[in-house]
Amino acid sequence: MTPNGQQPPGGGAISPASAPTGTGLSQDDPLANVPPRHRALLEVIVAVSLRLRLRGVDLESSTGLAGRELDLVALLTSSGPTSVKSLVADLGLPRSTMTAIVDRLQERGLVNRHPNPQDRRSVVLEATPMAHEALRKYHIGMKSLVDHVAKTLTDEEIDEYTRITRKVATGF
Repeated sequence: MTPNGQQPPGGGAISPASAPTGTGLSQDDPLANVPPRHRALLEVIVAVSLRLRLRGVDLESSTGLAGRELDLVALLTSSGPTSVKSLVADLGLPRSTMTAIVDRLQERGLVNRHPNPQDRRSVVLEATPMAHEALRKYHIGMKSLVDHVAKTLTDEEIDEYTRITRKVATGF
């Protein structure tokens, strides 16, 4: 079902088999030389992502944060007050890009700037209660995926899925 309660075209059936197979790709296309095992994984990940969107799980619009804004809020809520220099290193962004993101988040009441006690020339960023609430909304959005996994897998499979997903997540 779409967010407005209607069935998506084609019944909403997105499966790994219906994902692009790569036929007709030129050699300079990044998907042209994906090994078959990796292609299967890619197709499954794309299918899960698209199913979430079809089910109305649009995590960016549910939080009001897009891309790097969500990344920054997640880092600040987990790590506590942090220097801009540290965040630039963690996110791998140019300082000017980080400043623009912080300006937007501060205007929306999600981030506060404070003088850095170790270096008066710089500032420390802190997530506000609104930032914590935005991240909570992200978790609520992801709960539909967890609910689906819990209905689909056995307890042992859930434990294995969690272990593998954790391994992948910590490898980034």
